[in-house]
Amino acid sequence: MKGATNELRPVQTTVSGRVLPRFSTMRTIVALCLREVTTSNGDTAGGYMWSVVSPVIGIIGLSYIFSAGFRTPPLGENFAIFYATGLLPFTMFRSVCGRVEFSIRASRQLLNYPRVTVFDVLISKFIMATITQAAISALVLAFILYFYQPDTTFHIVQILQSFIVAALMGFGFGVMNCAVKTKLPLWEMLWNFVSKPLLLVSGVIILVESLPRPYSEWLLWNPLVHITGRMREAFYVDYVGSYTDLRFPLEIALVSAFIGMAGIKLFARELLDT
Repeated sequence: MKGATNELRPVQTTVSGRVLPRFSTMRTIVALCLREVTTSNGDTAGGYMWSVVSPVIGIIGLSYIFSAGFRTPPLGENFAIFYATGLLPFTMFRSVCGRVEFSIRASRQLLNYPRVTVFDVLISKFIMATITQAAISALVLAFILYFYQPDTTFHIVQILQSFIVAALMGFGFGVMNCAVKTKLPLWEMLWNFVSKPLLLVSGVIILVESLPRPYSEWLLWNPLVHITGRMREAFYVDYVGSYTDLRFPLEIALVSAFIGMAGIKLFARELLDT
């Protein structure tokens, strides 16, 4: 009976001689996510809520300004929904990338705890950035659809595909940037320079098909173009983005994430010291 009782005990892991409870990684990630919510915008009451509401107000304001200046969008009849369907997946990518890229630097003190690993920090930042941007996107789209009532479709599967691939690509580039700039400090300035015109060349404001060759073909090498194209397919029944292929940005996400995780493993000591 004693041997049977021992067999039924939950499996425990040991790290540096310490016995850790089962599912310690999951518990650590959940704790880091909850900490992220409570520490958003400092100790201000409702800080996390403001981090969601503030971008919503900004995006809606820009949509209103653009819709007033451009009466006829390149697609459909309402510029607000055209702009939002391109900007929201792009913002998902940029936000996740930025949060993951600086996650280790921002959580350096937490990594002194034996239960907190680099993987825990990266995943918690990725989860919170994705959830936050998903909430922002839902609020923006709900506002536009309710007040403007544009004549559009709503294919939830294609919308989720666009956001998921954008988030995964943001994670991949964020991890890669985090690792590469550890050995090449110049990379951070180079990335900032390269990423500034991304809004203009990612199909957010213009359609790829409207550009003459060879410029339209060159833009297809930008994986974000495929994501925004799939997002617009979900909202416009007459729009068929024959060029969209989400396998391409997904492959870019996997390759960049692999490079980033390998670099973090190789340069872990330097990464924690910088």
